[in-house]
Amino acid sequence: METLIQDLRYGLRMALKSPGFTAVAVITLALGIGANTAVFSIVNGVLLNPLPFPQADQLVALGENKANFENGSISYPNFRDWQKDNRSFSSMAVSRVFSFNLIGAGEPEQVDGDLVSSDFFSILGVKPVRGRLLMAGEDEVGAAPVVLLGEDLWRRKFSSSPDIVGKSITLGPKGYTVVGIIPASFHLSLPSFRDGEIFVPAGQWNNPLLMNRGAGLGFHGIARLKPGVTVQQARADMEALSSNLGAAFPDTDKGISANLIPLKQQMVGYVRPLLLVLLAAVGFVLLIACLNVANLMLARSTVRAREFAIRAALGATQARVVRQLLAESVLLGLAGGAIGLLFASWGTHAAVATLPRTLPRAEQIGLDIHVLIFTAGAAILAGILFGLTPALKMSRTAENQSLKEGGRSSSGTRHRAQGVFVVTEMAMALVLLAGAGLMVRTLVQLWQVDPGFDPHHVMSFGLTPPPSVLMASAEGIRAHFRELNRRLGAIPGVSSGPDLGGGASGLRR
Repeated sequence: METLIQDLRYGLRMALKSPGFTAVAVITLALGIGANTAVFSIVNGVLLNPLPFPQADQLVALGENKANFENGSISYPNFRDWQKDNRSFSSMAVSRVFSFNLIGAGEPEQVDGDLVSSDFFSILGVKPVRGRLLMAGEDEVGAAPVVLLGEDLWRRKFSSSPDIVGKSITLGPKGYTVVGIIPASFHLSLPSFRDGEIFVPAGQWNNPLLMNRGAGLGFHGIARLKPGVTVQQARADMEALSSNLGAAFPDTDKGISANLIPLKQQMVGYVRPLLLVLLAAVGFVLLIACLNVANLMLARSTVRAREFAIRAALGATQARVVRQLLAESVLLGLAGGAIGLLFASWGTHAAVATLPRTLPRAEQIGLDIHVLIFTAGAAILAGILFGLTPALKMSRTAENQSLKEGGRSSSGTRHRAQGVFVVTEMAMALVLLAGAGLMVRTLVQLWQVDPGFDPHHVMSFGLTPPPSVLMASAEGIRAHFRELNRRLGAIPGVSSGPDLGGGASGLRR
């Protein structure tokens, strides 16, 4: 340990003695290590960190496997039968994104939220900020109307009033009793769930198709495995249950089976290949940085050849010289890692701000202890990588020839090593450049794809008809949308009204 400390002190003195070389080497390494740390922080937050739920490995995502849909939505009656008759899950729930018209709390506002079954939040171990979660039976059709508020909405619209629990709020034409507040820290990246601000029991949805066994209506599920039950066993159990439902209801359930996927895989599986390729690409950048610094150290070895020849003449062994030089290179690597961590912090914040909102688990991205360990490991490994070859070359310097002839015999060896490094560096840079060029070309071509319509001066918006419209006759629904079309088209600056098919609308200005 004492010898290592001496090596580090000597390495620090040599670094300070050559500030230009040290600055170039440290900044080069900082850029490579910083890029790797920033990307690893994304990979760590999205892929590696466990889900923030109790016993997260027991959680699975549920869907219906049916014609043209490997993971389609679940009909509410089928969900009820799955929930009642399965033998593999301790609890099961479904959710569906929805929008609500909040009235009576200041200006009327359309608020994003979800329809959920009663066990949804308890499965995930969510603790309410105030009040309670939904209770069994509150998601039944005809049950008393209750609602959970998101913490952000509670603070924004109700000024964090502690008395809101037990009070009634108006969503559309109907009053709902507030029973609890869901914490703002709760996030779940699933297509069937939105980190919204209002959560209403699914049975309160005034949709005539809710109890139609053949209608999926966008519901997907989550479930918690019983202790000791594997995903394979649960799949076999649900396959048998689906077969029974297919026999009992052949018109709607024949050929339909349950689709089970571990919850984490369902949340992040589709981005895993992209993130791993990105991590490999910045790994190449770090290797190029190491080769650059190795070239610098080999060039610098010409100046230090006599120094190490003298040390060898005084009795220093080859291993001792290698250890000294590795200590110096690792010291440079750690300095580059420290500055790279600062670059990574800026890069991570910029990435989180610019990443698509659809990136799952973006809230988990940050510089935690795992990222710090990765940075330290990358810095030490980089120090060894760029320092090992120069150290071995310099330790083999023939002391007699270095002293008598200025080290001419070793110059050819160093030049050959530098040539190998340059060729390798250029080859790796060419691979990265070709990959970057292909990616840019692909993005340009995708940007120029003709969408099949004129997108200029078009505004799009979502439309949620009130339940009274959905319950009307077909002619009544058409009359409502014709009137809405007329009134929207009469707005100043609008040249044509909306296309109201499928709930998606647009205006041309």
